[in-house]
Formats: sequence, C-alpha cells, structure tokens
Amino acid sequence: MKSVFVFGVLLIAVVYPLCAQQWSVQDSLRLHRLLEQEEQPRLNPDALRELEQIFMGKPNVDTSRPWMEFNPILPHISPKPKARLTLRPYSANTPYNWDPVYQRKIDIDRPKGMTIPRLAGGVSPSGYSLMAIFTRDFWDRKGKRRRARTLEVLRTYGDSITVHVKNMSIDAK
Repeated sequence: MKSVFVFGVLLIAVVYPLCAQQWSVQDSLRLHRLLEQEEQPRLNPDALRELEQIFMGKPNVDTSRPWMEFNPILPHISPKPKARLTLRPYSANTPYNWDPVYQRKIDIDRPKGMTIPRLAGGVSPSGYSLMAIFTRDFWDRKGKRRRARTLEVLRTYGDSITVHVKNMSIDAK
C-alpha cells in the first residue's frame, strides 16, 4: 500500500511538469518573428562585459568596501549614559552618595544642628519590642540555645588562649 502511494506521488510529480512543456502554435510564430528581424536583439551591456571577462580574461574582483567608509552625512552624536530601569535599583553594594538610576554622584548635605533621636529597631519607649513576636528569631528556641552554647565555648576558648599566653609571658621573664 505504501509503495503504491509513493509511486502515485512520483508519477504526478513527473507528469505535471511535462504537460506544462507543450509547444503551441503561438510560441512557434513568436519565435519565427524574432528570428526574421534584421536588427540584433538588445542585450544588457553590463552582462556582456561580465561574460567577456569570465570567458576571455580574468574575472574582475570588487575590492571596494563602501560600508566600511566614513559617512560624512551622519551627525556626530556623543553617547549619553543610559538610565537603568529596574525594580530594585539599590543594592548592598550601592555607595551612599551614588544614584543608580541616573548613574551619577549625589551631593548629600547633612544638617549640622540638632538631630532627632530615633528608636532603634522598632523598640518602644518602654524598651520592649512589640513586633518581636512576629520575627523568626523570637520563635527559634533551638537556634537561641545553639547561639548561647557557641558564645560560651568561645568565651572559654578565649580564656584558655589568654591564660596560655599569660603563662608563656610569665615563664619568659
């Protein structure tokens, strides 16, 4: 079945182009009139020159590169710094006096007079943070224990080093 289908497709692919190549009477009359004319048919002189160079001499190689030449018509434009459009232009590495959007330095004048004291870290005037229960550290009991144990080990380690250094300095005297 498959071979019959392939044979049919090939037959159609060959038959249709052959049917299109039939010579008609009008085609013969046009050719006869063209051959009876005494004047030579006009051909493209550039094509004739190119054919002469190909068959009679060496081919002409075009070495000009007009796309690489300077175009004096174009205006001279100095590149302007582009503004960076991001959702988070400031990062941890942004200097305090640098504007990352306009890519330029900012002149920051700090007041010399009185400053308003601010509460650090959202601590209320009583000294307790009312927002502490909403933080992860507040509920991380194991982490608090690990941190306390680490600090304790570091204190004893630091004491043992200082004691050892003190003993060496006493022995050296």
